[in-house]
Amino acid sequence: MPFEAHPSPMKAANGEQMLYIKPQSGLKMSLDDIEAWCIGRNALRKGDMQRVFDAFIDGASYWMSRGFRIETPIGCFTPKIGLKRQVTDPDDIMHDDAELLGIDYQSVKPFEKELRSHIGSDGFRYIRKPVSSRIMSNLEHLEKALRESIKANNGYTTVSSFAHYSGLTNHSARKQLDRWCNDDTPKLQRSRVSHAIIYTEI
Repeated sequence: MPFEAHPSPMKAANGEQMLYIKPQSGLKMSLDDIEAWCIGRNALRKGDMQRVFDAFIDGASYWMSRGFRIETPIGCFTPKIGLKRQVTDPDDIMHDDAELLGIDYQSVKPFEKELRSHIGSDGFRYIRKPVSSRIMSNLEHLEKALRESIKANNGYTTVSSFAHYSGLTNHSARKQLDRWCNDDTPKLQRSRVSHAIIYTEI
């Protein structure tokens, strides 16, 4: 499993930020992708997975709407509810004070065991990337990356382009570009062209 490191809000004994790790960003698969991989291994027909999920979503949501916890081979699903207002006296609670906040998911050991077995064949692989906080503190590097990105795009930049030249994640690149737009003396202007967000120099 490829993974990368990021700074956490917590600091170590030496005063520097501690790191946490997470799977490499940008890796995702759709249900169709998983089904295509499974067809040859599990004698599935195209569309089988989507039909099963459609049926599961219909049945699980019905019974969760009635307060049931749904237990499956991949984990447990529980409706998460809360109060719309602050209440201190149980006698003051009315039916319509409740609202759905989401769905809680808890994995189960057999599913985790299957995941561990797949990890075991390939192991973990550290993708070494510069830590965003260290890049963000190097203003000279950021400004050079901005110039290179604007030049490569003939007068403008985008989040993904600036991320490429600076070494930042897309999230950190967007934060930095927006910061340049919102400074007291902004150097960039943010605008939408069709479905894309671009940044141009002022």
